[in-house]
Amino acid sequence: MNRSELEDLPTMTNTRDSYGLNPSAPRPGARFSTLAPGVEMSVLRLHESGGMSFLIRMAKGARAPLHHHPGGEETFMIQGALRIEHRVDASGAPLADAVVPQGTYLFAPPGETHDGLALEDCLFFVVAPGGVARHE
Repeated sequence: MNRSELEDLPTMTNTRDSYGLNPSAPRPGARFSTLAPGVEMSVLRLHESGGMSFLIRMAKGARAPLHHHPGGEETFMIQGALRIEHRVDASGAPLADAVVPQGTYLFAPPGETHDGLALEDCLFFVVAPGGVARHE
């Protein structure tokens, strides 16, 4: 897929009226929303448990801000490649960087903190059962 084809990807809708999110946060059914320079998110579904399923689109060289996943994170790389950096487990122990190329899956356990660097333009699907929280 080229960039214009990625921009035309459909998004799914959710019929719930209230999501309990910040009004400026991305909403299910919305097109991609900018999270950081070169980093965009499209929420596909908000889970009843507070988690979410979403697509992330990143431009080559873009960096996803440091964040953590209280319930873990499952990532499948649809296109491109991403390096997960500055990884720290729930106990504070450092973890090795991980590269996620096209067609691969990565599981980050609950409580892991990390950021990400797009090695290429990329698009990936994420399931975050406990949601996503920016690291302070």
